[in-house]
Amino acid sequence: MRIKIITSYKPGTWDSYSKKGIDSMAKHLPKEVDITVYCEEPKPNYDSDRITWIDLNTAEPELFKFKNKHKNDPVACGETTPIEGGVRRLPNAGNMDRGKGSFLWDAVRFSNKVFCVVNAVRNSVDYDYVVWVDADTYTFRPMPINFLESLLPVNTMLTYLGRQRFQLNDGGKYPECGFVGYNLRHPEIQNFVNGWEQLYVTDDVFKLLEWHDSFIFWHLAKEFQKEKNIEVNDIGYAKGVKGHHVFVNSELGLYMDHMKGKRKKRGTSAKNDLRPPRPDAPTDVSQIDYWKSRPAS
Repeated sequence: MRIKIITSYKPGTWDSYSKKGIDSMAKHLPKEVDITVYCEEPKPNYDSDRITWIDLNTAEPELFKFKNKHKNDPVACGETTPIEGGVRRLPNAGNMDRGKGSFLWDAVRFSNKVFCVVNAVRNSVDYDYVVWVDADTYTFRPMPINFLESLLPVNTMLTYLGRQRFQLNDGGKYPECGFVGYNLRHPEIQNFVNGWEQLYVTDDVFKLLEWHDSFIFWHLAKEFQKEKNIEVNDIGYAKGVKGHHVFVNSELGLYMDHMKGKRKKRGTSAKNDLRPPRPDAPTDVSQIDYWKSRPAS
């Protein structure tokens, strides 16, 4: 299986956490995989013969158009102050975040991640899988290729970290998208990314209840399950993984730590982010030396 790992990072975060994450990928991801980093700012002073660097704004002109069109609209950037001719949240959007500024509606920020995936899926014809990994993920020990391949079945279109069982009619909770696999041999995968891109080209993304990448990924995944009957591979909730921090409680926690949210400042997830595994779980992440040495939150 030929696998390409892709990532990107928010401008201005290279020294604070992104370098640590990307360097750990270069050191510890299987030597058989290739790594591509999409840059939203000038390439940092860092070199690894394992990494290919791509200027995202040059590679994806539709992304450049979308960001330029909406970058000065506070509502499109997650805030609440409307401007004349600008976008508006749906009246029923949000729960506790209703009426507040929130990443849930930062369409401009999260469009970068979407177009990284679109570009990679379209331009990786010699590969079997593209796998997105967030740049705030730290790979703390060498990952065997057979482990990574075990997460990427040949018969499913998407691999993701589910956080709640869902019914297609009600949706459930959108997944944790710090790790997502895209099967390039699946007959519907190009239609999937084409549909994802079109939500931004047409501004139809603003017709959805939330505008961040995980919600929109979930919107499309449910649509393709219902209308195209695709199969998916949930390595989170469907495998009995517990806890809100599903990434580190899944099998991925054997090799990786995802420093999502406030964990970035601390530089690590906490020991009490882990939940007791189900009785029949094949491994117990908490017994890994890395996790034994983690601080409490």
